[in-house]
Amino acid sequence: MRRSLLALLALSLLAPLTSDARAESWCAYPLWVHEWGVHVFGADGKAAPVTGVPSYFHTPDRATNPDQPRAVRDLPVDSGMRALPVLHFYSAGGMEATLPVGVEVGFTGGAASAWYPRVDGLRSAASANGPEARAERLRLLEVREQRKARGRAADGTLPAVPADPTRQLVWDRLTLTPKPAATPEETAVPWVATARGLSALWVNGGAESERFVFYEAGTAEKVPLKLVRGETFGPGRRHYVLQNSGPHTVHDVLFVHREGAAVFAFYAPAIPSGKSAGFLVEDHRVTDPKAATRDVLRAALVDAAQPEVPAEVRWGRDDCVMGRDPAIPVERAAGHKLFASEVDLIFQVWGARFFDQPGTTIVYREAEAALDAAMPLSVYTDMYNYVVLSRAGLALWEHVKLP
Repeated sequence: MRRSLLALLALSLLAPLTSDARAESWCAYPLWVHEWGVHVFGADGKAAPVTGVPSYFHTPDRATNPDQPRAVRDLPVDSGMRALPVLHFYSAGGMEATLPVGVEVGFTGGAASAWYPRVDGLRSAASANGPEARAERLRLLEVREQRKARGRAADGTLPAVPADPTRQLVWDRLTLTPKPAATPEETAVPWVATARGLSALWVNGGAESERFVFYEAGTAEKVPLKLVRGETFGPGRRHYVLQNSGPHTVHDVLFVHREGAAVFAFYAPAIPSGKSAGFLVEDHRVTDPKAATRDVLRAALVDAAQPEVPAEVRWGRDDCVMGRDPAIPVERAAGHKLFASEVDLIFQVWGARFFDQPGTTIVYREAEAALDAAMPLSVYTDMYNYVVLSRAGLALWEHVKLP
């Protein structure tokens, strides 16, 4: 099962602006959208089930939201001119208005199995991944290009943009607020309780509120890595080679092997498609397992330049985003980096399974292109904001058998 937790974190980015900053009021505000997830593989390299999902999360037999007015992609386009309002976001949890967001997610390897909050639209895997949906998406991309070119109809209107037919889950009209609009469900699931302690905005859909959007699906994917003996393998010389036969680079690969009190850890920053990385187990015995495992992965995941949500944003000449059209979503990640508190949450939930199990475990980060292919994602917001998307997909290969 693939679990991907989409924490919408655009929270409270800005301190109040003064009248001297009127030029800045023409710029859209950054909305940081961070997705993290863990894809678990068993000893045979096939996807393994993951537990720990609250019982109130939705499944395919639950109803979608009733119709409500105006999906985010139907909101007005930014003409580049405003009546000079200044939108205030507060790092301590203050927004004076709700922020609209739309999310669409697909799963090319299987069917959606759980999500939260309740969706506005639900498609079967057969429909979303079929040839008709792919053809409709090509037509959708043409319409988006028309919108970008401001290709208006005879009556002056822009062409309407429908939901993406290749996405199984559709949230048309979520709102982000510093406080929940509805009382959150009670839960005994530890990671959910911890996630509620993050500084992320609350996500509200219908009568449901949570600190994140959650989605997962079944998949037939297999781990792209293969562990084989190297040419110099022999007694006291365990030479192994990690081969990547997948179509994408795998990043931040950690081989962790425990034999009683002895811990061996090998790290490869990247293994490109069709390439390999070799090592001698005996050369990688470590005296400080935390430094060789958790600290290494943490450094690879945390955004060193921006480890926390900024208290304020000031625009320069080159980073003012204008002309935003809510009908055009962001579908490509700007990177994989997360805030430090998110990485702490990942380690709290997964750290023991990543690094502390007896025997051999391999952890790696999937390329953003691999996530785009397996879980295509579209994120919409209004003309006053723009999405900065990060996707950090981790893979856990457990109980690896040494050849």
